Amino acid sequence: MSHYRTKAGIEQTIDELAIIGALCSSTVTMDEARFSARNAADLGFLTELYGSVFHFLPADDLVEANVRRIRTGLWKIGAGRGAQTTDVQIAAVALRHDATVVHNDTDFVTISRAIPEFRHLRVIP
Repeated sequence: MSHYRTKAGIEQTIDELAIIGALCSSTVTMDEARFSARNAADLGFLTELYGSVFHFLPADDLVEANVRRIRTGLWKIGAGRGAQTTDVQIAAVALRHDATVVHNDTDFVTISRAIPEFRHLRVIP
């Protein structure tokens, strides 16, 4: 989402997903969005966007089990530290809710190598 307002291709893809009601977030993605804010107005925009347009996917014990499974899978393919903690958590929530992660981050590509059923769509600006 950090390129949403600066890259037309990203904005179009996100808008298309929003129209069909396919956008989701979690506590981790909400905080990542807030962290990317450049100023108070940006923070307000992102908080409103995530709170009003995105469907919220909660975490539970099955998400923690997925975190453990993802990290173990990464070690098995020789990429134990190949994905940041936040990205592993996002992937774990997506797996729990049978969701697809839309991203521009190679960590999710690495996670999909370790967990083949993990679905992701990389949108490159």
